[in-house]
Amino acid sequence: MDKVKKWFFEEEDAEEYDNDVEIDTEETAGKTSLFEKAKSSRTSDAMKALNANKDSHLILFEPRAYGETQDIANFLKQKRAAVVNLHRLQKEQAKRVIDFLSGVIYAIEGDIQQIGPKIFLCTPKNIGVSGNITMDDSEDED
Repeated sequence: MDKVKKWFFEEEDAEEYDNDVEIDTEETAGKTSLFEKAKSSRTSDAMKALNANKDSHLILFEPRAYGETQDIANFLKQKRAAVVNLHRLQKEQAKRVIDFLSGVIYAIEGDIQQIGPKIFLCTPKNIGVSGNITMDDSEDED
């Protein structure tokens, strides 16, 4: 008797479930257009790609003293890129910062490039940079 009850009741539950699914699908299809579905799909794909690559984080540094250079080095050791603006430092301090960061970059097998007057891009090994920025010789001397 239990087998017969189970067979009848499970069949009714399955039918009710199928009806619910059809209702939900019809409501959703009526409210979202094909364009909206495609847009949300692209957006979610882009978010997945961004979240998958957590290393793609860039931070800007503007040190006011040589002592702040260690913070930049710690950030680079975490395999993250940094843009360093040395405009607030005197010439001698800026040179010391670049020397120190060059050592850090060498140790982590990264790259350092000047992207503007007193502005440098420091990247670890896992972040590639392509292209060149050309500067006038007069900008280099500042």
